[in-house]
Amino acid sequence: MPTNPVTITVTGHAERAFSPNRCVVQLNIEFDGTTRAEASDAATESAAALTKLIRTLEQNRARPLRRWSLDQVQHSRYRPFHPQGKKLPWNYRSTATGSVTFRDLDAVAAFVDEAAGIEGVNIAHLEWKLTRKAHRKALALVRDLAVRDALGKARGYTKSLGCTRIDTVALADPGMLNPGTGPDAGAPAVRMLAASASAPVGSDADRPVIELTPERIRLQADVEARFEAS
Repeated sequence: MPTNPVTITVTGHAERAFSPNRCVVQLNIEFDGTTRAEASDAATESAAALTKLIRTLEQNRARPLRRWSLDQVQHSRYRPFHPQGKKLPWNYRSTATGSVTFRDLDAVAAFVDEAAGIEGVNIAHLEWKLTRKAHRKALALVRDLAVRDALGKARGYTKSLGCTRIDTVALADPGMLNPGTGPDAGAPAVRMLAASASAPVGSDADRPVIELTPERIRLQADVEARFEAS
């Protein structure tokens, strides 16, 4: 058993997965035409149909939506490429982008199916996430587990040394106690995993709806801790 207090410096690590409670559907509308009116009229018609679909969900008593937007309307023109360099007539393009944030994740698949059925509407990306409040709560839990991991290591060393007392001296984010020496110096990392889809299911056999199964969001935290054992 050491006669003087022994300084023990350890790292603690924890990682947990959490189910998302929000989904942001990123979508866009795109039309090409030989005239500007042809492209813009088609885009306007599809935007109206999409807006009607979204507002129907807004009026749903279950309140599946958190927020939505449909903006960034652009009208442009371009000349198609010709291998022999001929100057072809202008083509016109009208586009719009938007996003729909769902609080009810069970409503996402049906919306994606209906929205994708509107002419010119493309589903660009599904972002599964946690609200700020849920994220803070989850990260606090993971940090607490990282501290417990560090304490468990220190207690193990204390026992190996034959010491009976352990006191906490310092607790810090990676790299703070020994700058630049931490294995993953920096703030707790957050890894957002992509969504996956299972086999199509649905009540209408002729038009099945994909059942979306999002990956859980994995949070991890690392801490450095210093103890004195005696």
